[in-house]
Amino acid sequence: MDENKLSDDVIEQIKDFKHNNLSKEQESLIDKLILNEELKTYYKEYGLCNVCSQLKRNRKLCNYCLLQNFKNCTSGNYEVDKLIQKAQLKAKEFSEIFEWIEYDRFENVEYLAKGGFGTVFKAIWKDGPIWNYYYNKWQRLKETKVALKCLHNSQDITKEFLKEFL
Repeated sequence: MDENKLSDDVIEQIKDFKHNNLSKEQESLIDKLILNEELKTYYKEYGLCNVCSQLKRNRKLCNYCLLQNFKNCTSGNYEVDKLIQKAQLKAKEFSEIFEWIEYDRFENVEYLAKGGFGTVFKAIWKDGPIWNYYYNKWQRLKETKVALKCLHNSQDITKEFLKEFL
């Protein structure tokens, strides 16, 4: 079993608990079921994800849901993919979630300015971000205005370049 994940059996026993208002009996059961102290702390602080029932790692985001989405998020460049995954796991807010977006998912791309490292454009992202702020759930917000930066000489992105980026 993944050591960062609760078993289905544990989830079944605690899914209806209010993580921030546990009775003495519930607290005792949690102590017996969740042996990893870090996971126990996450549970007591943030509870379970409404989508996958796994532990949340902060108030809003569930790392397990993000990890499951990694396989759907590939640029074709190993180093870029690792950068995206690392940034997603560090995210504390939905607005900090990185995604690889194929160019054909943008429309009305217009030139804005040219700088030392790249050219900036504005565009409409057809799909929009994965988190819907209006309904407070995982759902795409269609047709979102975005700024795009095309990096000069980016065909050979290196690990060193990406370290500078973050």
